[in-house]
Amino acid sequence: MGNADTALPLLKSLCPPPTHPEVGRATRSSTIPASHNDLIETYGTGCFDEFIWIFAVDATSAQLDITERTRELRNILRSKELTAVRHDLGDNGFHVNDLVQWGVTDNADVLAWITRGKPEEWPTSIIQAGQLRAVVSPRSSTATILDLLTGSTVVPFFPPDFPGDQPEFATNPYG
Repeated sequence: MGNADTALPLLKSLCPPPTHPEVGRATRSSTIPASHNDLIETYGTGCFDEFIWIFAVDATSAQLDITERTRELRNILRSKELTAVRHDLGDNGFHVNDLVQWGVTDNADVLAWITRGKPEEWPTSIIQAGQLRAVVSPRSSTATILDLLTGSTVVPFFPPDFPGDQPEFATNPYG
């Protein structure tokens, strides 16, 4: 669990959170990792580096709501074979109901937990838009974001200009 303990302070140092995060009606939930609840309480829902959007339970927007987006993801994935994704996730017993979506990129790549074991141990899968490939990070959502923003984790299907030199967080970077 060490990555969750240190990731949020490091992320806050790299990418300062908003003074007043827009949490809306987002609620702390025991059905997701506590570290993600802490992330949402610190940043609110929104976008890191104009690319990675994070979701919350009971978000004011359905587009940023973990429950709604997970339901949509599972419906989409049930109709696909996912051969490459299954291979990349390294688990022959993988089922779409094992995924809980906690984020998305501007390119529609999915960030989701693989919900096996204790919530604080759930790895993150990053699934390429179109479900062509996937990358797995063994770390929490907060630590995965930190790794992506620092370049410690490189996703081959992310744009070459990500991450930027000075990542920022915005509740609505395009509005």
